[in-house]
Amino acid sequence: MSRNQTPAIAGGDPAFPEGIGYGGQSIGEAEKEAVLDVLDRDYITRGPEVEAFEEEIADFVGADHAIAVTSGTAALHIAGLAAGLGSGDEVITTPLTFTATANAACHADAEPVFADIKPDTRNLDPEAVRERITEDTKALIPMHYAGQPCAIDELLEIADEHDLTVIWDACHALGSRYDGDRIGSESDMAMFSFHPVKNITTAEGGMVVTNDDDLAERLRSYRSFQMSSDHEGHENEPWYQATEGVGFNYNFTDIQAALGRMQLDRIEEFKERRDELVERYETKLDDIGGIEIPTVKDSVDPMWHLYAIEIDEAFPCSRGEFVRAMHAENIGVQVHYVPLHHHPHFQEVHGYSAEQFPVTNRLYDRLVSLPLHPGMSDEDHDRVVTAIHQIAAHYQ
Repeated sequence: MSRNQTPAIAGGDPAFPEGIGYGGQSIGEAEKEAVLDVLDRDYITRGPEVEAFEEEIADFVGADHAIAVTSGTAALHIAGLAAGLGSGDEVITTPLTFTATANAACHADAEPVFADIKPDTRNLDPEAVRERITEDTKALIPMHYAGQPCAIDELLEIADEHDLTVIWDACHALGSRYDGDRIGSESDMAMFSFHPVKNITTAEGGMVVTNDDDLAERLRSYRSFQMSSDHEGHENEPWYQATEGVGFNYNFTDIQAALGRMQLDRIEEFKERRDELVERYETKLDDIGGIEIPTVKDSVDPMWHLYAIEIDEAFPCSRGEFVRAMHAENIGVQVHYVPLHHHPHFQEVHGYSAEQFPVTNRLYDRLVSLPLHPGMSDEDHDRVVTAIHQIAAHYQ
């Protein structure tokens, strides 16, 4: 075997001298021009461009309201508060997610309650949710893992039966569809993230969408200090603003909104490219034993945020060895996620142990996210796949 056929971990040349990450942004000239145009205006913080972006996101997902904030985490934070979560309340969510999902409960002094997931979609298992409901359960926070929608109808049925608020963590799923409809218009609230690795980017930023007028009013209040100009006296004293509670400075900027509007214009282009890359992975990894590719339900059309494969027992090396070998190729594969019940905070404060949730644990031992973003060329993709083949052959 020649040096260029030998994996880097065994002394060969890395597949990517300068590296490639699992995700990344695609910024074009239209985005750059839009941002520069805003810089020449009077408003560069929250102003008319933000309002336009909110309207366009609401129209895109089919919701009545969209509230832009500084991050997906901020969106989850104020959604929990707007839902009225508080001390003594329980909120059921998935352990296979980023910590911000569960922190929507923690920030409101509520208790995060984890339920196990479905092995095929990696999303919350509705039957496991049913088993975790108590008289203290107030809300569900399902997360659409990797862009594949949850079992929305089943979870809404459970919520209706028990009078629960549903806060959809759709940070992976802008552009995904369930039964033909875009994710985001379901009760009660959904939120998106615009981090650079997400489906569109505003550098940082997030959005909450809802069809509920009262929730929208509360969300807007929490976003900006819980300060109101509607109190008696404002008409005669136009400077008068009254603080109604403890709010936050989660204001989105016109600079970000200008970028986001141009990105939203390209979302179908981004989806088409992500779909092409996923199809290439499915075709080119088919002959490697021990790799399981994601399952897609007939009722959904994912906007793939992540492409997470499973390295099972039939693969020639362990998941850890595979990750180290890919990193030696300067391919920034990642594991999404270390389950929340493995983290010290959720063990020490909320009483979880790493032995709980067997389906989640089994998946965690196998998951690896491969590079997937619209900026990847076919050549980039081929080099990733070639590296995987070479690693498999090396450990055979």
